[in-house]
Formats: sequence, C-alpha cells, structure tokens
Amino acid sequence: MLKESIRKIAQKIGYDFVKTSNFEFGKKFKRDSSDPRFDYYETSNGNYYFPKNCNGDVVANAIKTGRIFDEVIFDVAKSFITPNSIILDIGANYGQMAIEFSKLANDTVVFAFEAQKMIFDVLEKNIASNECKNIKAFYNAVYDVNNVEFVFPEPDLVRFPCYGSYGLDLNAKAGIPVKSITIDSLDFNVPISFMKVDIQGSDLAGMRGAINTIAKHKMPIIFEYEERFQEEFNTSFQEYVDFVNTIGYKFVKTIQDINFLIVPR
Repeated sequence: MLKESIRKIAQKIGYDFVKTSNFEFGKKFKRDSSDPRFDYYETSNGNYYFPKNCNGDVVANAIKTGRIFDEVIFDVAKSFITPNSIILDIGANYGQMAIEFSKLANDTVVFAFEAQKMIFDVLEKNIASNECKNIKAFYNAVYDVNNVEFVFPEPDLVRFPCYGSYGLDLNAKAGIPVKSITIDSLDFNVPISFMKVDIQGSDLAGMRGAINTIAKHKMPIIFEYEERFQEEFNTSFQEYVDFVNTIGYKFVKTIQDINFLIVPR
C-alpha cells in the first residue's frame, strides 16, 4: 500500500518505478532503428519508436517494457468502445492508447490528435509500425477556436522529464507553430463511442470546442485535470464542474486522482 502511494505521487510529477534488468528500460526489446532520430523497440505489446533523449520519460519507459501506460484508464475506456464507431484520442502522445483503442472493436476509426511536432512524427511512425489502418492522425492543438496559429514551446525536459507533460503555452514567443482545431469543425459520419482528453491544462478549452459534438453523440468522456497547469490557462476545477453540468453530464468515476469519467445524466 505504501509502495503504491509513493508510485502515484511519483507519477504525478512525471516519474515512475518500473522493474527492469540493469536499469535499462526495454533492453531486450530494442532493435536497430530505420530512423536516426529515434530508437526502436519491438515489444510484447507492439512496435514503438521514441526520441533518443527520453530516458526519464515514464510513458516511454512503460511502453518499452511491454506495459500499457495508464492501463487503468484504458480498462475503463474499453468498456464503452463499440463496433462501427469513432474514438477520439485528444493528446495522443506516442500513440499507444490510440493503437490499443484501434484493436478493440470491428470497423472503428480512432482520431488521434497531437500538437507537439516531434512527438507527432513519432506518433505517425508508431501507427505505421503497428499497421493500424484505422487511425487518423492530426497535427493540431485541440482548442475552443479553430485554425488559429499557436506556438508550441520546445520541451527542455528539465521542468518535466516526459515529453507528454508539456502542453500549449499561450504566452510563448518561441517554438514550433501549430494550428488549432476544434472537434466541432470535423465531420463525423458515424457515432462516437468514446473521447479521451489529456492535453496538459487546456482540456477544458478542448471540450468547449466539442460542445456540439458532445450534444449530438453523447459519448462517455475521460478528461484530465491537473492543478499545476490551471494558472497558465486561467481556469479552475469549478469551471470544469460547471461545464460538465452545462452539457448535461455527471461525474461517475475518478481515476488516479486526476482523471475524471463523465457520462450523460
């Protein structure tokens, strides 16, 4: 119990504890890479590329050892995913969750969104290396305004050792340009069975930009709320609560303290 509590605290600040030989994550799965920018792993749970300088990245290190990172979230999500539907993975990172979603039911399509350019490049390579034909990847920042150019700052891996811990900085002057997109600007011609939102503090803006889609499809949603990012976006948990009430949803489950499952009332 104490060990698990310590692990949860570590995960919140971007670290994790994973058993592995010689402290080298995924050593037995590492293979020669066809791309000099990235390392490549053929794991027991899929084939994955990663940036070469991500040794402290809890997400990458879990995947390198054949684990599903945030498996508890995946286990909740998979109970809602149905055949002939669309799944939205907003904040796809290296793509493991999108890839796992794509396997769950027949004739599904996963829309995977990633705003960090290098990680988007990794995402595309991982989709291809796992031969996932039913994943559509979008290099966009999901927000509540469409087609606006933001700047995504270059992660320094000092503040956080995980690439996925970085998000939009609305005040950034330097970085890589990325266009915003709203979920409501997309045309979904089949039902959406599930939406996952994990975009480092801008989750509320992402959901606000999906309000018409949510009203139409009424899909279960898991979103992340981390207090440490709220000042940057001038938001509070009460605003998330108010939004959930506004769309006619209710809170039904808290997962790992910072993820919230909401469903229609």
